[in-house]
Amino acid sequence: MNITISGKNIEVTDGLRAAINEKLGKLERYFTPETDVIVTLSVEKERQKIEVTIPVKGNIIRSEQVSSDMYVSIDLVEEVIERQLRKYKNKIVDKHQ
Repeated sequence: MNITISGKNIEVTDGLRAAINEKLGKLERYFTPETDVIVTLSVEKERQKIEVTIPVKGNIIRSEQVSSDMYVSIDLVEEVIERQLRKYKNKIVDKHQ
């Protein structure tokens, strides 16, 4: 899983990078090793925003979360992405049965 992290109006620190890799690394079991994950961090006034986009076969899994703390946003986006991935995988399994 290739995680690409970029920042708008924010310096992507090693701590943020480590937190993102740790949280999204848990989702690795859902993907093939060559899957790309695009993460964009941005700050507008007091809003800390994270966007995660994962192009999968025939679909795009995307989530965007805003909070006052970037680490909270990372936690929230990880939960949403995992829920979407479970739903996507179940849909594929149901289609094959």
